[in-house]
Amino acid sequence: MFQLGSLIVLCGLLIGNSESLLGNIGNALNSLNVVNSAAGDVLPKPNLDVSSLQEITDLPLAKNNILGILNTLDLSNLNLLSSQSGLGLHINKLKILDLQASLSSDGKGIDLKFPLVIDASLSLPLLGSTADVVISLDLINSLTVQTDAKTGLPTLAIGKCSSDADKISISLLGRRNILVNKLLDDVSSLLTKTVTSLLQNQICPLIQGLLSGLNINLIQDLLSNLLKGNLPLPL
Repeated sequence: MFQLGSLIVLCGLLIGNSESLLGNIGNALNSLNVVNSAAGDVLPKPNLDVSSLQEITDLPLAKNNILGILNTLDLSNLNLLSSQSGLGLHINKLKILDLQASLSSDGKGIDLKFPLVIDASLSLPLLGSTADVVISLDLINSLTVQTDAKTGLPTLAIGKCSSDADKISISLLGRRNILVNKLLDDVSSLLTKTVTSLLQNQICPLIQGLLSGLNINLIQDLLSNLLKGNLPLPL
């Protein structure tokens, strides 16, 4: 049987080894960079049927078409982290849950919010395992209706597409492990940066391309409803 003193020594060794391992992981994290796949031409270009959106004057139908296209994106080939240690983030699935509209803060435009969930796998070669994570956040794109100076006709202006990094939620799935939990805490800022880069460089342009094809009358009606106090407006 272990004597109490022996048990204390064993626990000390385990803690020491764990701290040493976490230190090695921390050093590896310092060498990490978001690879070019987050900014490069990696995703296959979907068929953005903008002409069909122009014909749609029904809000729910326009929403279903946009979400249908975005939720068919294949991100399985993306491995978004790279280092000599082999730490990697593999996107398994991206799901946009909804599309909601609200009046912009200046009261002159529309903010479209896309709540989304990303299922991903974080490779941890130094631990010899993979951690499954779920990343939740909102992607927001603004729209305004402007008047063309030459024709006098209303035109749709597509604003900035962004996410709030402070509101990104990262959750660990499956078996709980003290080292993995600690690593997830240490790497959360890097994951946030990586996912934000993916959204800004890959997903946002697709969303803006689809929004640019919306019927101007549909957007004017939506803005009119929002100005009447329907905040936010379910589509």
